[in-house]
Amino acid sequence: MNFSPSPEVRDQNVLSFMMQLVQEKYGDDIEINFLNEEADKLYNIFGEKLVSYFEPQLSEEDKKRFDEFIRQNKAQDELMKFLLAVIPDLEAQIMQILINFREEYLNEKSNSK
Repeated sequence: MNFSPSPEVRDQNVLSFMMQLVQEKYGDDIEINFLNEEADKLYNIFGEKLVSYFEPQLSEEDKKRFDEFIRQNKAQDELMKFLLAVIPDLEAQIMQILINFREEYLNEKSNSK
């Protein structure tokens, strides 16, 4: 399973969350290019974390269907509807992963700005 949605398929709420994280870590006066690049990077890292976390909870058939959704660049709401149907307590689990992701990111040393 892989996770690399095209920009049109990205969840804007998650992307906004990632932008807020970058601003929280580096301050509001950061360059817009850095903000966008860092938020994109975090979005992709977070997506990979979600996939690695949820993949063990999917059957082989569900994994194939998930990969097909990604390959076809299905809309985010279609992908979420599918995952909600096959993973119990999906939303609560995602919230916990977001909280942990935020803490990890804010606590890691800044290496560029």
